[in-house]
Amino acid sequence: MDNNSIINRNTDDTNKHINYRQPMYLTRSSSILYQILNKALNFSLKKKDEKQFINVRLQLLDQQYCLEMDRQLWQSYLDIGLQQHLWADQFYTMAKTNDFDLCKQYVMNYIENNKKQLNHCQSELTKQEEQFQTCPMIELSFEQIEQRLKELVDRERKYLSKRNNDKLIKFKDDISEKQRLTTISTSALMNN
Repeated sequence: MDNNSIINRNTDDTNKHINYRQPMYLTRSSSILYQILNKALNFSLKKKDEKQFINVRLQLLDQQYCLEMDRQLWQSYLDIGLQQHLWADQFYTMAKTNDFDLCKQYVMNYIENNKKQLNHCQSELTKQEEQFQTCPMIELSFEQIEQRLKELVDRERKYLSKRNNDKLIKFKDDISEKQRLTTISTSALMNN
C-alpha cells in the first residue's frame, strides 16, 4: 500500500473521529430547556420563532465551542509531537501506521477537517445573525443574546477544559515513557 492510499484512508478515518455529540443540557425536554434559556437570557421566550431561533443559536454556539476546544487539543498534540519527533502509541494506532510522517499527516488532516467543520459552523452562525438583523424578534439586542448564550455554553461545557488538560498530560506522559524506553534500550545495546 502506498503512502497516498494510507493518507486517504486515514483522512476518511479522521472524519469519523470528529463527531459532535450533543450534550445532556441540550437533550432535555423542551420545557426544561426553555426554562434554562429564560433564566440565562433573563427574558421570557414566548413566541415559537423566538424559541426556535434561540435553540438553533445555542446548538451552534455549543458546537462551535466543542470544535474549538478539540482544535486546541489537537494543535497541542501536533506541536508536542513535532517538538519531540515522537507520537504516543494511541496516535500510531489511530493512524494505522508506525511511520512518524504518516502519523503527523493524520494529525494535520484531523486539524484541517476540524477547521472545515468550525468554518461551516461559523458561517451558519453568521447566516443566523443576518436573519436576526433583518427581522429582530426578541426585545434583547443581538449582543446581549450572544453573550448570555455563550456564558451558558461555557458553564455547561467547562468540564471539556479539564478533560483536554488530562488528555494532554497523558499524551506528554506517554511520550516521556517512550523516550525513557528508547534511552534504556539504546544504553543496553551500547553496553553489549
